[in-house]
Amino acid sequence: MRRWTPMMVGLVGLALAVLPGAGLAQTEPLAELVRLKQTTNAGRLMALKEILTERKIPFEVQTFAGGRKDKPQEGTNLSVAFGSGPREIVVGAHYDAAELKDGTLSHGMVDNGASVVVLVRVAEALRDRKLRHPVRLLFFDQEEIGLLGSKAYVASRKPGEVAAAVNLDIAGYGDSVAYGTGKGESSAPVIRAVERVCAEHLLDCVRFPKFPPSDDLSFEAAGLPNVSLAFVPRAEAHQLWLLLNGGPESGLRESFVPPIVRTIHTPEDRIEKIEPATLDLAAKTVLDVVLQLDASLD
Repeated sequence: MRRWTPMMVGLVGLALAVLPGAGLAQTEPLAELVRLKQTTNAGRLMALKEILTERKIPFEVQTFAGGRKDKPQEGTNLSVAFGSGPREIVVGAHYDAAELKDGTLSHGMVDNGASVVVLVRVAEALRDRKLRHPVRLLFFDQEEIGLLGSKAYVASRKPGEVAAAVNLDIAGYGDSVAYGTGKGESSAPVIRAVERVCAEHLLDCVRFPKFPPSDDLSFEAAGLPNVSLAFVPRAEAHQLWLLLNGGPESGLRESFVPPIVRTIHTPEDRIEKIEPATLDLAAKTVLDVVLQLDASLD
């Protein structure tokens, strides 16, 4: 974990103060995040249910047939819905952690417990808002074994019911927004919403033609407008862009791997990596993107 000087903390606080993510409750994000450190994904699900219940956020349990081909296992998504109408804005984050080679779970704090805690805060902020569109927050299961939770959800929807999808995967530390978008023209409104938030609040945002795969691909496969957001340090955002998009002339030294890639899906994905300021930044940014979409979509 990087050390933050008093000046750095003050500058981050000043930057966050101008973000209009008003309504975000003050929480103890690290205390909630550590509750997601479990030895099984079933344990992570139980902890998430407890957090939502304690914060009086109503949710529905949606099960699906999942698991690996050689090991079928029922999956469980949690759904939190606000507002009503025919076309919903979906905001998702997966709560399951990756299984390591020795059969144990990664601690799953950066990938993707931090995003789960961020989504809980967004749910609290949306609870009492008047919305033009219904907004559904989804905590996806089994992302780590093939995006199965998001695939099951997309398969359950009828054409036209999803207006846009925002995916959050990696939000534990750093000051920059990395984002990948759907490739079709239909994703233009989602791209504009993200870029408007970045421009209005002077956020350092990096758009990726190729982006690390996550649950956004389930919506992409169905031709639905989508964006995937991650929060990483500025240098790592550009290093990751070059790794994925720079080709043989990327300028990266041979075999270079950005630190974030060396963290996720490893035993190093621990609570010590998490920076509370990043959780604040992510919650306010995601909330503002949702509100931009709600205001701008037909």
